[in-house]
Amino acid sequence: MREAPNYGEFYPKSLVPINKDDLVIFLEKVTDFECCDSYSHWLIALEGRAMGTGEDYYHWQVVVFPAEIGGGFDYKHPLYVSSFFLSIDEAIDFTAEVERIASDGQLYTIAG
Repeated sequence: MREAPNYGEFYPKSLVPINKDDLVIFLEKVTDFECCDSYSHWLIALEGRAMGTGEDYYHWQVVVFPAEIGGGFDYKHPLYVSSFFLSIDEAIDFTAEVERIASDGQLYTIAG
């Protein structure tokens, strides 16, 4: 669970409908089931974090959050957080792969 959202370098990329198999994995990870009632989609996003104090260099992660059809999402319970990428281009490429995996209902294969 995350304590605070990252609003500095946050780029929502797409909303993908939640597949039944992926929902099962998500519900196994979450202890607060009341949080999950209205989610029907995954929000796939890029998050950047500064690599050091005062530096303009970032590393990037692909993050998958449960979301509503209108785009509201739960930042506290991401289903998946990738390892860091040093290049935003690599992170964007991986985002496309995660979108494909989510569209196929196979997020559980990388998030399990």
